Amino acid sequence: MVRFDVFTASNSVGAGHFENQDSYLADISTQTFAVADGVGGYEGGKEASSQAVAALRNKAPEIQDEFSMRISLEQIHEQLLHTAKSLNHKNMGTTIAVIKVFPDFTKMTGGKILAANAGDSPILFFPADSDSDSYEKIFTDDSLRDKSPSSMFGVTQYLGIETQELEVHTIYRDYRAGDIVLLCTDGVSDNLLGDRVYSQKRSTGDISELVRRHGSAQKIVEEALRARIKPDDITALLVFL
Repeated sequence: MVRFDVFTASNSVGAGHFENQDSYLADISTQTFAVADGVGGYEGGKEASSQAVAALRNKAPEIQDEFSMRISLEQIHEQLLHTAKSLNHKNMGTTIAVIKVFPDFTKMTGGKILAANAGDSPILFFPADSDSDSYEKIFTDDSLRDKSPSSMFGVTQYLGIETQELEVHTIYRDYRAGDIVLLCTDGVSDNLLGDRVYSQKRSTGDISELVRRHGSAQKIVEEALRARIKPDDITALLVFL
């Protein structure tokens, strides 16, 4: 049976940043899980992430394949554009990272995951039968991190962006019982995986150990807070398959 663990915190709330702008969805009934990171620096970030996950909860029963996933997120994108216009919040928006689990009831040992994202909130897959330091990225990073490490605070697209056509990324991944998925905001990945622009380095084994050995979203968030590489809102959602 699929289960989850989630925790959220922030070390960036202060002058000009009044609340944790992350939101999450953990809907066991439809086996749909998501994290959303309100775009910082613009008004309405928390409203955007909250609205996105609420709308996704309503649409989750309709999501059965890549096409319906993309359509659902594109519709949420349009809703956010309308909300931003009505509130006069320019560039209001949110990243989104989603998985929906489709068990194979004929085998009872696994199934498929449908993953989707827009923005830079990671989805990481930890196979149960692999070595302790390995994981797979099952998302597309909509940022400039690879080209310019100093741009780790930037994102190239998100739900609610006005300047370009939204591209929702989708992918299927087979899973077996015992595999784990981590959906998180970039406050987790930037702090635990590190970045070339900083002298501090975090080994990939750190996050693997936190996921596999401890299986605690709270421990992941607390470790990200202790790293002190990047102040941010920090959310971790673990899905145990």
